[in-house]
Amino acid sequence: MLRLKLYSILMSLMLFLSVYDVMAQKRKKPSTPASQAKEFLNTQWWLGIRGGTNFTQTSLIESFSGLNPINYNPENLDKEYEEFVNPAFHIGLDVTFFHKGFSVMTFPTFFRNNINYSSQLSWSGETERDQYETSYDVQQSITFLELPVAVKYDIIGNRIRPFVMAGAFYSIAFDANKEVQVFETDYASGQPVEFERANIKLNNKDEILNNWGLLGGLGVSFDFWNIRSIIDVQYRHSFQSIVNSQTRFDENTFSSFGEVQDDYSLQNYSASLSFVFPLRYIDSQFKAL
Repeated sequence: MLRLKLYSILMSLMLFLSVYDVMAQKRKKPSTPASQAKEFLNTQWWLGIRGGTNFTQTSLIESFSGLNPINYNPENLDKEYEEFVNPAFHIGLDVTFFHKGFSVMTFPTFFRNNINYSSQLSWSGETERDQYETSYDVQQSITFLELPVAVKYDIIGNRIRPFVMAGAFYSIAFDANKEVQVFETDYASGQPVEFERANIKLNNKDEILNNWGLLGGLGVSFDFWNIRSIIDVQYRHSFQSIVNSQTRFDENTFSSFGEVQDDYSLQNYSASLSFVFPLRYIDSQFKAL
């Protein structure tokens, strides 16, 4: 009798556990290919190319001239910088590590900056014919190898993802070229006669220093198959003069005409388009989206 009771209790307990296990299996969500794909795509490496255009603005730190004024104000030698008039280009790579909406990225880029400025000198005597004017038009192009690091956050979206980003950059001076046009106007004949005195084009990389600063931007990315396209606009702000003060007054063709570099830092606005590809394995089940 005791054995029968124990057997009945044991069978009842096994039946209860079996029913509980069946109920638990029904409540548990099955793993689906879609959920596996979502989990897989929570972490991804992306690699691709980027390029675009940019405009450079200068912030004057200190002005210099190759001429020493005697009977006029030194401010007459100050240069007038043109802002956002001569677009330049940039091209490079885009390397991104993505995890659940956040990305750590670097985009080593050959970044060209175009800087234009002008200055003018004038001399006048006792009569209207005793006048002489000299003007300088300068075009300075500087190419840096920029090595930035930034953090990006995808705000919302699935196929279309707007994002914000912030980071820092260090730029290595790669190349620099300068063109100076010197025009003179003579009033000796009674009428102003303008002529070009010189047009000088030289490489002046030795006058340029490496650069560093902060960057920020926003943009949007969208996917087509396994290719991700990214459009972004960025602002860069440097914190030091890019001009090498030790070579400012070196004897060269520019200084012989009285043209030397000011101390200035760079601010830059850029627009870029990137095409990147996933590096983790993706097949027909695990697409970019």
